[in-house]
Amino acid sequence: MKENLKLAKKLFQTAEIDLNAVEILYNNENYSIALFQLQQSVEKFVKSYGIRMEIIKPEDLARKISHLPHKVFTRQYSSKAEELIKLDQTPLLIADMIPPHQRDKSKTKEKIKKLQYLHDAINNADVPKYKDIKRKDLNQFINELKEFEKEEKFDDEKIYNDIKEDFVKTHEHFLEYFKQFNDDFLINDVKKRLEHTEDYVNHQVLDHKFKFRQDEKMAYVSYAWINLSLITAPHEQSTRYPSISNDETPKNYYTNENVVIEFIPTFIEIMRKTINKFNEVYE
Repeated sequence: MKENLKLAKKLFQTAEIDLNAVEILYNNENYSIALFQLQQSVEKFVKSYGIRMEIIKPEDLARKISHLPHKVFTRQYSSKAEELIKLDQTPLLIADMIPPHQRDKSKTKEKIKKLQYLHDAINNADVPKYKDIKRKDLNQFINELKEFEKEEKFDDEKIYNDIKEDFVKTHEHFLEYFKQFNDDFLINDVKKRLEHTEDYVNHQVLDHKFKFRQDEKMAYVSYAWINLSLITAPHEQSTRYPSISNDETPKNYYTNENVVIEFIPTFIEIMRKTINKFNEVYE
């Protein structure tokens, strides 16, 4: 685990260096190599994340993932869905322990469907088609990212009331449940928690808000990295080698009139935002 984290951090640092090189190359009108470096940078960031989160192994870097880093996310979504399916199918040994207000209110099936949808959407993406991506599609991607940047406003009163109601109902249920076992230790523990309801609820409110903001940041990062992986991956070869089927060369194809080249400064800005957000979550 420690060795993997060390490798993930090294990859992340190398990706940052690649990203800085993109800006220099672009400003010096070395457009094809700038795009290649951008593709390499995005790839390393995604693979770094995959290793850190143990979605992929170091030996997967050159083989199974290769130059299609978006596969990291298909693996992640597939793995999470499988875990939830197992959880959903596991019979409860002591069903009575679940407080009545929480029974049959699990959102597990809804989460599984969402993860399976995300997996299929990315897994079925026609990567070669992204080479000829249209300006309107790039603008749509950027506008969607702006929506991800907006922080949801918290309804403090509702959050507090919902958490408090759940806390009180849950502990009142446990109080009655444990009485049948005459377990004074557990009964007294539940009573103490109810006596300090405000403290526990306030802590849970803070924890809820913190986790929500962290999830918002990673939603932005994931959406940016998935799409930039798909946008840049088709150019991994053509930015370096001339075509064998026509007179196309990296220099005459990747000019400042190429729509992807035109968006490179915007992509650099997006990638730097992802670095900041990622570091706020994990560093």
